Amino acid sequence: MGQRVGDEVDDYCSHCHRLTNHTVAALVGDAVATTTCRTCGFQHPWRGGTAPARSSKPKLTAFDQVLAGILATEPTPAAPPKARSRKKK
Repeated sequence: MGQRVGDEVDDYCSHCHRLTNHTVAALVGDAVATTTCRTCGFQHPWRGGTAPARSSKPKLTAFDQVLAGILATEPTPAAPPKARSRKKK
């Protein structure tokens, strides 16, 4: 016996970005067409219960990008301090 509307299945939620429990919302023939996330309530097409593949190279965070830009440039030399005169009061 196949899935029925209202049955619980595991699927990847594109709104929560994780694998969670879902409720079958629509069927096309005997195949699940649409599911509803039981965590956030988002309704989306059935993805077969698999999460998307992660990228092989992690993205740089904004902090890492700024830090790389700062470290790549040569710092300018500091100006010598000005001589102060001592005045008696």
